[in-house]
Amino acid sequence: METKVKYIVVGLFVVALGGTALYLFLWLAQGLERPVYDRYDAYFRESVSGLTQNAPVKYRGVDVGRVRSIALNPRNVEEVRLTLDIVRGTPVKTDTVATLRIQGLTGLSFVDLSGGSNKAPLLTAKPGQRYPVIRTGPSLLARLDADITNLVTGATGVTEDARAVMDRENRAKLKAILADLARLTDTMAKRSDAVDRGVV
Repeated sequence: METKVKYIVVGLFVVALGGTALYLFLWLAQGLERPVYDRYDAYFRESVSGLTQNAPVKYRGVDVGRVRSIALNPRNVEEVRLTLDIVRGTPVKTDTVATLRIQGLTGLSFVDLSGGSNKAPLLTAKPGQRYPVIRTGPSLLARLDADITNLVTGATGVTEDARAVMDRENRAKLKAILADLARLTDTMAKRSDAVDRGVV
């Protein structure tokens, strides 16, 4: 009889302990707020190397979401489609622009949202779009690459123009002009006394 009583007491204790643990777990879980996300697409026409799935999405430096997926655009192979999960309530407007940025010295990229004036309406999906599409802008590296390419192209053009101007005939004329200048300065140097007297 005593053995049965002991088992009943131990059983009741285990049930009470389990119920208390379950109650505490549910009570703590209510205090944890899980953010609700809105989904957006962004199409980039540049390389997204360094960007990974779950990379942060920042709005003016504030973390507001993450990159859900990275894939080539099935309708245009020149574009990369990023699907972004952004916390509901983030003011993604029609004039908001997404750009790629590199964080620190790590070389890892993230998506930075900028722009978005107070008067602009919130971004919504247009007919035929699965999610609202955020406009994109070139990253700093893409702009530098374009500027350097333009600079090199301009320098090449100047070099070709200089070569065209300095053909054999023009080089011969330039040599003649320099020779005439040398003779003129030599003559002026020899007659400097006469020039001085004339000036006086």
